[in-house]
Amino acid sequence: MHYPWHLTPDDIRYSRTGSKNPGRYCMNIIFAVLFPIIGALIILSVKKSGIYVSIFVSMISFLTVLSVYPEIFNGEEINSSIRMIFDLHFFVDRVNFVMLLFISFLNILILVYSIKYIKKDNHGYYPSLLLAMGFTLGSFLSGDLLTFYIFFEMTTLFSFFLVMYRGTERARRAGFMYLIMCFMGGALILISAFIVYLQEGNYDMENLNGISSLLFLLGCLIKAGAFPLHFWLPEAHPVAPSPISALLSGIIIKIGLYGIVRFFMTHEVIHWITIIAIFSMVFGVILALFQNDIKRILAYSSISQIGYVLLGVNLPSMGIAGGTFHMINHAVFKSLLFLCMGAVIYSTGERNLKKLGGLYKKMPYTAITCIIASFAISGIPLFNGFASKAVIFDSLSSNILKSIFLFTGGGTFALFYKLNRDIFFGKLPDKLRSTEEAPKLMLFPMIIISAICVLIGVFPKTVFGTIYAGTFNFWSWNYLLEAFVSVIMGIFIFLYGEKAGIFDIKEYDTDRIYRRFTEITCSFCENINKIVSTDLNIYVLCVLLFFIFLYFL
Repeated sequence: MHYPWHLTPDDIRYSRTGSKNPGRYCMNIIFAVLFPIIGALIILSVKKSGIYVSIFVSMISFLTVLSVYPEIFNGEEINSSIRMIFDLHFFVDRVNFVMLLFISFLNILILVYSIKYIKKDNHGYYPSLLLAMGFTLGSFLSGDLLTFYIFFEMTTLFSFFLVMYRGTERARRAGFMYLIMCFMGGALILISAFIVYLQEGNYDMENLNGISSLLFLLGCLIKAGAFPLHFWLPEAHPVAPSPISALLSGIIIKIGLYGIVRFFMTHEVIHWITIIAIFSMVFGVILALFQNDIKRILAYSSISQIGYVLLGVNLPSMGIAGGTFHMINHAVFKSLLFLCMGAVIYSTGERNLKKLGGLYKKMPYTAITCIIASFAISGIPLFNGFASKAVIFDSLSSNILKSIFLFTGGGTFALFYKLNRDIFFGKLPDKLRSTEEAPKLMLFPMIIISAICVLIGVFPKTVFGTIYAGTFNFWSWNYLLEAFVSVIMGIFIFLYGEKAGIFDIKEYDTDRIYRRFTEITCSFCENINKIVSTDLNIYVLCVLLFFIFLYFL
């Protein structure tokens, strides 16, 4: 197996070396995955809510990831495996190490945020959240197709429990839509893995070709929520509790994108991926502009940002580095945006833009952190989104693609200008006059993440330099001008939309196309619901015991 560990200006392939101290570091990366899973088992066994156990094991997992820093930044790679009836292969290089570091740190902040946000019926919440986090880390550590598939599917399973956490009819439907679509994506990845094994006798990702490449990419695109395979995303993300929305949109959908990043590190450009990227960028932001539900707005904007990543990773050399960089930045600012919207919902009980307004004086810290996240996602200089978008923009050779890029950037600015104006400025509704700021334990993670957005924006080379060996001038006038043009275009889109009344059109989405599919699967979903609705903890425990049994075979 060969994976490039450091993208260079001329060639994305770089020679690799083996780990000089394999035993210690191999165990560290395995424990990074195992600690959250062990924590979930402890919580299930003691029948407590488990918030402090969850935070503790997540911190240990983060420190375990951090402990391999010296090895990775000495130019080494870490390979490890666990022998079962099949082997689980793990792999760490600079590219996925940075992702692991950010994800494991964001996991801690999401758990801290949950202390106040999740107050009731939380016994099943923290075990499922820890398991989803642990298996997500495993997905990013996967060293071959089979390991990637196993962690992909396990993440889907426990994310499904979290989407359905509220237990409402809408949550169940969204949860089963998510489960079915992601299981379909997983099935495509599994078939591609079997094809590679039959052809090559191994599960190495670099051996994907022909039909196996197509199946693998489709499976990853479903998980990522790219257009037109996105329709589960704006249903699942809004119904989940806001910390889970932050986990889903900020972190878990990156599993699909990460699979695509790894694919393009060893394969040539595929032009139809560029088409999917363009449609995701444009339609994602357009559909977001028509939404009034603040969490659906963020869900559709995720589809647009996914398009940026896909566009970048399908470009040569520096483009793939830019796409990877934007994937990391999106994990940061989108997690922050969902936490900010969660704070608004927590304090007001309202999520309709038309029923909000004037909250800046009531919730100043939430407003400031949301504005910072909005600047980041809009690509404003000195915020992290600008840095990664500048790299992708620099890699574009087509004027048509550059025009689409600028239009999408303008649409994003218009979208988040509208979002912040309608929530935090204007007239405060009478029923919200008693609104108070979110609790400190919710504000703390939001402030930390907003600081990360600024720090990466001011010092982008600290992150970008880990995945790209060459130099890049982030403060070139070309990129500053690109950001300025996007802002001007965004102002024009906003003013025109307001004057023409476009934003007052009834909410529209593309999900109507798929309603028939949903109706057909409803009876099947209800039958599955009978299995899992009795006791979530028992079901989770049975699944875990099954995999422990496999381990000792």
